[in-house]
Amino acid sequence: MLKIIISTMTAVAVLAMSCLPAAASHSIDVRQAKQAHAIKRGRIAGKITWREGLHLRREQRRIKRLERAYRRSGDRLTARERRVLHRMLDEARHNIRVQKRDGQRRWTYFRRFGR
Repeated sequence: MLKIIISTMTAVAVLAMSCLPAAASHSIDVRQAKQAHAIKRGRIAGKITWREGLHLRREQRRIKRLERAYRRSGDRLTARERRVLHRMLDEARHNIRVQKRDGQRRWTYFRRFGR
């Protein structure tokens, strides 16, 4: 009976550990989606100018390209790679926040549509 309990607990621990990298990459994708949405909301509200939006979206593409390169090099992200991506996402979030609050606004009667 004890062997069954130990083997079951071991199987559950192994299964839980195998899900950790997937959850970490999921959080990276969620953060990227939230940041893209924040940029879009800032553009619609006029808090982010057209040029600022270009720079912020370029930064998001750079992060996405690096993530793809990391994933091509191996099937999972290493702890170091996740740390680098999260640091870049932290900096991108800071840049979005700064651009939204810098006081530069788009003229509302000259709306720019599209990206």
